[in-house]
Amino acid sequence: MIYQYTLGIWNKTTIDNLIACLSDDEIPTTSKTVAHTLLKNLASSHPKLFKDFISTLAQWITSQSKEISQDRSREDKLVVEDILKCLSRLGELDLPGSEGKAFVAALKEFALNGETERQGRAATTILLKLKMGNVYAEDLVAVHLLSLLC
Repeated sequence: MIYQYTLGIWNKTTIDNLIACLSDDEIPTTSKTVAHTLLKNLASSHPKLFKDFISTLAQWITSQSKEISQDRSREDKLVVEDILKCLSRLGELDLPGSEGKAFVAALKEFALNGETERQGRAATTILLKLKMGNVYAEDLVAVHLLSLLC
């Protein structure tokens, strides 16, 4: 019974604000950590809450793919891991138009050059769930083969 009512506590604006908090440079690190923890717990316990935020999460992942660096903080790396994991648990992830192309490019970037192994695994899982998953998998294999041959 409690499980049914907890979904009412977390509405769309809450999740949207938590996602926005992760990207805002003016928000203190401790607040970002709280937002990250809440998103992680909600994603594991109530993944259906995120189905309306696929576009927002995809945009966030796209922006994070441009900041890939081994010098980033552990917390930043974990946040990306958890958002990718959250997305991998959702159903329909295909996005239309240029937003979809940018999202796929970001996922390929994380799959090939992610900061952690978990980022790469989660990004690959998402790529395989997309409608053209086999094509994306072939692209990743081709890139890996070229890197092995060089």
